[in-house]
Amino acid sequence: MILHRYFCRTNFLLLIALISTGILLFLSPVRAENLPDNFHRVTPELYRSSQPSAGQMHRLEEYGIRTVLNLRQWHSDRDEAQGTSLILYHVPVNTAAFRETEIEAALRILHRAVKPALVHCWHGSDRTGLIIALYRLVFDRVTKADALAELRNPAHGHHEQFYPDIARYIETIDVDALRQRVLKPSPPFR
Repeated sequence: MILHRYFCRTNFLLLIALISTGILLFLSPVRAENLPDNFHRVTPELYRSSQPSAGQMHRLEEYGIRTVLNLRQWHSDRDEAQGTSLILYHVPVNTAAFRETEIEAALRILHRAVKPALVHCWHGSDRTGLIIALYRLVFDRVTKADALAELRNPAHGHHEQFYPDIARYIETIDVDALRQRVLKPSPPFR
């Protein structure tokens, strides 16, 4: 009987400790590192996220990010990145009507960018998903099936029901031709 009470009491205390720990973890800030929402490492050199705030731009720099590629149409990152040494690029992409010139410009920038680089749009889901998938196809040489699986990963929040052309484009793109266009030397500035 004493042994039974001992085990009951021990199990009860263990249960209380586990519940308390769970509650404390639950109450801790979800973004304890102050990184943008939808922040994910794609490769050691490439990251993706939603729109970073000013504080998050500073945190991204501390995290080691060197270059930021913004895909939003009417928003620059200059204000948010003020006071950092982040290298900023802006290629406005229309999610519902993206063009190959935008895609090629974004991929060319990412290929030549100081790494690690971050790609973002407003939510980090659709425009970002498109460019990340194409980068993975062109430079990491993943299969289309793998690129589409990454695009459709629920953690990234892709809205395929609203933007079915993104997946269709990835399914039908001639990856070798895109790679050649992206890697083609740019004409010198005059």
